[in-house]
Amino acid sequence: MEWLKWMLVTSIPLRQLDESDIPIGFASACLIDYRERRFLLSVQHAVKMQSKNWTVDLGYTPGKGTAFYRPNSFNYVAELTQGESTMREVDFCYTEVPVDLSATYQHRTPRGIFDERPCHIFQTDLTDLPVNSQIYAFSGEVKPEQHGPQAIATEKNVYPGLRYLHTDGEFHIFQLPVEHPGHEYFKGCSGAPIVDMNKKLVALVCSPGESANTIRGVSLARYKLAFDFICEMQ
Repeated sequence: MEWLKWMLVTSIPLRQLDESDIPIGFASACLIDYRERRFLLSVQHAVKMQSKNWTVDLGYTPGKGTAFYRPNSFNYVAELTQGESTMREVDFCYTEVPVDLSATYQHRTPRGIFDERPCHIFQTDLTDLPVNSQIYAFSGEVKPEQHGPQAIATEKNVYPGLRYLHTDGEFHIFQLPVEHPGHEYFKGCSGAPIVDMNKKLVALVCSPGESANTIRGVSLARYKLAFDFICEMQ
């Protein structure tokens, strides 16, 4: 139960805002510290290339409202296979953020805030891979509802009991413990970290798998070299 409660703070909500700062898009992300720098990670199919006004929900302060952080831009990854002339886009994106950036998980209702904790920041060397003997989980905010001109309500859910099956290219495939409920029940979780019971980060939620009752998570270890290049060149 402690692990499931902790899972609530692993995923950070992203909001795409319109010209009036009303949320029109929802996704998830996580923060990692790598080689003394901090990065925000998500997936390309949610935070689409050339889309604008994505923000990080940092938490709500009574009397002041919700604080947002606006990244300058997201960076996207592509792969070039030997012998081919075209680049293939990967369902992964990231941006570097200030080393002191943090966010707050809050369970908020109209009656107040009943659970408030700092969101987890993963300390990782980007080498962890999933194994069959572990149990995995992810969390994210789903089912957004508009209440009035500026109020949005969401549900923060944890999805535990995933088992690693195999890896297909850049994707790790995980078996769900129940029948897949449909994409709508996971919409908003894209980009959420997939984590084992030892709190190791191995992937980000991408999409349903091709076989029944599975999901795909983009491997982070596969792109370790990209982060090494960034850290050495900048």
